[in-house]
Amino acid sequence: MAAGEPQEQFAPGFPTPEDVDFARESLVAGGYFFTETVYARMAVVEKSSGQVVGTAGFVGPPIDDELEVVGSLSARRRGLGYAAEGLEALLRVAFADPAVRGVRASVPQDNAPAEQTLRAAGFVHRPTPGLETDYVLPRPA
Repeated sequence: MAAGEPQEQFAPGFPTPEDVDFARESLVAGGYFFTETVYARMAVVEKSSGQVVGTAGFVGPPIDDELEVVGSLSARRRGLGYAAEGLEALLRVAFADPAVRGVRASVPQDNAPAEQTLRAAGFVHRPTPGLETDYVLPRPA
């Protein structure tokens, strides 16, 4: 994936430039954290085709009792509900840890579909400076 070249198991449009950057960074870091923890970024595999269509996971372990979700999908697989399905699974993982009080996500300001997915899952806007919009989902009561 770090080479950014198509593979048989990759759907058209995967890996995204973001996925290539992530893979390269994990190689530089030695890869251990990215493969040996529940907080790793994982492949999103389309059930019908068996192809990798994106990635989803966490930026790292909890910071200030919050986890940050991250993900990407190839352009051809957007709008099919995969992001919502993946987010739901990540939230189950996050809140299985009793120390996690919330889950956050940062979204580029031009990514309205991602913002819509987060809001539909119950995330609320948290004001922050910068070029991204921050959302948070507190631990359900």
